[in-house]
Amino acid sequence: MELSEKYKIELINLQKAVSSFESALNASFENLDSIGNDLIKNGRIQKFEYCAELAWKLSKMYLELSEGILSNSPKAVYKSMFQSALITENEFLTLFKTIEDRNLLSHVYKEEMYQSVYENLKSHLIAFKMLLGKLDKIDV
Repeated sequence: MELSEKYKIELINLQKAVSSFESALNASFENLDSIGNDLIKNGRIQKFEYCAELAWKLSKMYLELSEGILSNSPKAVYKSMFQSALITENEFLTLFKTIEDRNLLSHVYKEEMYQSVYENLKSHLIAFKMLLGKLDKIDV
């Protein structure tokens, strides 16, 4: 499969993932007990992690296809996008935060960190939607 075809497929996958993440964040679960609320939080966090992975990997593909830039880590990808003027400094910092929060969840489980990341989920959704808006307009 050609890289540009793979890009289009992964763009659709990210669109679906972001939409699902948004639905999960907007759903109301008022009548659940503490176990139910914990399960909902865990599901929202998992959707965030999935979006974070898809977002940086799609951005990596875009850089390779349109700019000829090879970057191998999420932070390097977003840095290259900023240096290439594909995103603003504020957008770079916002996307960088998604990676930092994803890394916090991957390496250490502490209730305080988990709660801190959970509180950032809405801003991460905004970051993913912004990125999608940019990557969706690109003709590869």
